[in-house]
Amino acid sequence: MPHARTKPPTQQRSYGVLVGTIRDGREDPAGHTPHYEIWVQADQNYRIAVNVRSVDGSDVVAHYDPNFTKPTKLELAGLAAGAKGFKALQTGPGGAGLDYLRDDLFPITAMAPIPPDGQGVTLSNLLDGQVERAKADHSAVVIAFGEFFKDPGRDQTFGFAPELGVHDIHMMQGNSGSFADDNRINGDGALFIRFAGGETVALFVRFSVQSTTTDDQGNPT
Repeated sequence: MPHARTKPPTQQRSYGVLVGTIRDGREDPAGHTPHYEIWVQADQNYRIAVNVRSVDGSDVVAHYDPNFTKPTKLELAGLAAGAKGFKALQTGPGGAGLDYLRDDLFPITAMAPIPPDGQGVTLSNLLDGQVERAKADHSAVVIAFGEFFKDPGRDQTFGFAPELGVHDIHMMQGNSGSFADDNRINGDGALFIRFAGGETVALFVRFSVQSTTTDDQGNPT
């Protein structure tokens, strides 16, 4: 998608982790934003908006791991077994959030361009398969790190109200220019789906213009 803002730069951010069960999922219709939307049930209904393709010349790269086993600051098994819903997390030095460049979650060089629709395997196709699998597995749990959003109206994709959920499911550091105010460390977005027995699928996304070397404020070095 074009690397465009989804909220005013001065608006207070609320980064954290959403844990729940998957009810449904689908890619946005053609002509709308290029996200894959996931309907999550927890203490209430939520939507996760995941970038899955590039349009208008904006380069999005991703790493998809069908068998993620790396440790995270907040243990995924503990999150999956705990309370369902959204929990805010501290970012910055000493923060509890994810960090693509400091946590050894995956080799940053493994991230590759997301293929457009119709050209081989797409992330939308991969997520379709994992969503259907999660719907059939009553113990499956989705864990999404990202920015919380809330609107009193009806959800634009699934129709529940109020509209709330998590977006910015991508790296949030290494930005320059008008996006520099997004920068931070220990506050990146990512998606995990954990199945019975602990098998975990992981998705990490960033924009190719984001630097992969940053200082302790998340600014490019």
